[in-house]
Amino acid sequence: MVWFGRVGDSGDDGARAALVGVVHQDGSRTAGAGVYLSGRTLLTCAHVVNDALGQGMFHQVHPGEVTVKVTFPGSGTGTRHPARLILWVPPGGDEGAMEWSGDVALLELESDPPPAVRPVPWLEMADGQQVRAWYGGGQRFTYAQARVGSCDGRIGYLDGQLSGAAIGPGYSGGPLWSERDGAVVGLVAGQATAPAGAFTPRHVVRRSWGIALQAVRHELERAGAAHLLSSRRPAPAVDEGLRHRLLGALTALLGDPSLRADRARALAARCGLRAPDDSSAPTLEELADVLVEVDRALPTLAESLVPALGDARAREALDQLLAVGRLLAPSHLLSHTEHNRLLTRLVSLAEQDSGSLPRAVRGALPYVELPSALRLPQLPPVRVEEAVASLEQFTGDSTPVPYGTARVPALLRVVEYLAAGLGEPVREELRQWCQDVAVRLGIHRSALAERRSDAVAWAEQAGARQRSRVVVELSTRFGDPEDTYRCTVWQGRPDGSAARVSIGEDRPRPPQEIARLVRDVEEGVQSGSGASGVPSVAFVVDRSGLQLPVDEWDSADSDAIMPEVLGEDWHVVLRCPELRRRSRTGEADLTRRWAERGRSAPLVVDQRFSDARQVIAELKTECRDCGHVVLHGPREHRGKLLEVCLAMGVPVVLWDREADGHEQADLLDPVSPTGPPDGLPERVRFFRVKAYSAPRSHQARPALVWEDAAQSLPGELWLADPDSRQRTETR
Repeated sequence: MVWFGRVGDSGDDGARAALVGVVHQDGSRTAGAGVYLSGRTLLTCAHVVNDALGQGMFHQVHPGEVTVKVTFPGSGTGTRHPARLILWVPPGGDEGAMEWSGDVALLELESDPPPAVRPVPWLEMADGQQVRAWYGGGQRFTYAQARVGSCDGRIGYLDGQLSGAAIGPGYSGGPLWSERDGAVVGLVAGQATAPAGAFTPRHVVRRSWGIALQAVRHELERAGAAHLLSSRRPAPAVDEGLRHRLLGALTALLGDPSLRADRARALAARCGLRAPDDSSAPTLEELADVLVEVDRALPTLAESLVPALGDARAREALDQLLAVGRLLAPSHLLSHTEHNRLLTRLVSLAEQDSGSLPRAVRGALPYVELPSALRLPQLPPVRVEEAVASLEQFTGDSTPVPYGTARVPALLRVVEYLAAGLGEPVREELRQWCQDVAVRLGIHRSALAERRSDAVAWAEQAGARQRSRVVVELSTRFGDPEDTYRCTVWQGRPDGSAARVSIGEDRPRPPQEIARLVRDVEEGVQSGSGASGVPSVAFVVDRSGLQLPVDEWDSADSDAIMPEVLGEDWHVVLRCPELRRRSRTGEADLTRRWAERGRSAPLVVDQRFSDARQVIAELKTECRDCGHVVLHGPREHRGKLLEVCLAMGVPVVLWDREADGHEQADLLDPVSPTGPPDGLPERVRFFRVKAYSAPRSHQARPALVWEDAAQSLPGELWLADPDSRQRTETR
């Protein structure tokens, strides 16, 4: 490829195009560096994030849902871009350690990076590689040359030249660029510092170390994000007969040199390639090489040609180009623009409901052997790109199409099923995306319409299957053993009502037995009605029960292989109608606030609110329709404010029941406490799974009141007099 220049063709320009600078939170200095991966995703070291946030280098507590500022030195501007933390693997070492494990972080930009920013290929680190690193600020004179003296597949020790710059503070997290290989082989991690005192010949000079690609890939694989690393691959062997057909299609479409030059420059810009500054055009052979060797080049070129197709012969030539191109070099289905549009929407959906895409995949492709990323019941945002890449490899579904037209790819079928289960305007946005891709691929309108009809029928059937819902009322009586509770259990019906479940005699039961009862009821629902999705259990308590750790109740026996903690498998929420009944307008407030919960801004009760009167005033004025409150602060203070919120009909209230004060508010950040409220039960469940397996890095214990106004409580609970129960309990 002479006309097209690859990233990395001009010395270190390839690495600098992907270099990221991470800025300290006070804006005064550069905390470290990073590497642009793809889309809006950046890679750096976790200790760089710690430093940027003003924490110690080996700080082990997850920073939560934080945002840092980054720069792109290769873009030629000093603009600072916000990027939020989406993956954080803490450095596994002690303060002052010479090497450590883990230490990987992913950041996601809030918007697309500058056009000059491009991904780079990656290659495994090996002994003897000559590498180059840069300070996070990106100044060209800061480059430091080093040689990989020893690499064990995890850590690479780097020996720097005695002249020029040395790797030091501010280089961490940046790429180790092998100019000979044209690829990044690892990340800068740390440097050996000389001991105090006079210099001696025995001192180690300019030795640093980096995290090898092998170790980075291992950490990203554990998080399901290894697909973000683009490995350099050899050019495929080309079938000359197919290549001749490819050139024939290109001749029919781009035989005019001026048109070919225009389309080729646009293609180079989208694919991260360099094009000459003159008015020349690439040869058809050079263009064919790009389509075969560069990922997404073929669909990206085809996308630019569709608007100018003048007749059926041009459409036929484009169809031949797509068909032959896929045979020559099987690659991804989507163009760069199509891919970015879809990822932006799917990541947003996964943040609200991580089960939406897996449900659509199971509905659209029930008999397909799926890769691991598509078999997950919940797909976190960081794994969406991997799932899309897997779906792109399925060339088409099995349903017939009109003769002579393209098959409908499995990915489009899945997106149609996903859209069918969503409301407007997202549904129309996804359907328009499918329509645009179908036009490029030459898919007949009737074929796409048939898949859309199937998707609508599936969504209607899925909507008729209600996920199982259990309601448990907890109470105590005078004389009952400590840490035991009497319970009444109801099983939810599809119409929103509930039927009481027989559980035997009325007696105090330990938490383990109650958890087992809940699971027994749910198993009956699953097998008897075909219910699907994450089940929910609402514990109805009085004010004294609002701090019970019901989500931690475990139904497993002592000799069980696996725990059966309710909060891991269920949406475990609390309901407390007692407090709302003490207000004359409580029910009306609940109905109004529930209807507005997704449209009104959430209220975060923090240091600004010193007493209950301030919260009452806020909920009566600025937040009159607020349906979502997040509580912080000391336990006793928080408990009083919780009662105020429930009495005033706030349906969704979240707090950390183990927090001792406002300084621990950020421990709730991983559940996105102010994010879309309808996704909160699933975000809390997801966090609880993490907290039970890694309590040190997930210290919050979220409690969630969820007063669903559309799911009324059983009539018996409304007929009960809370005051009479209180008299019974205190006799």
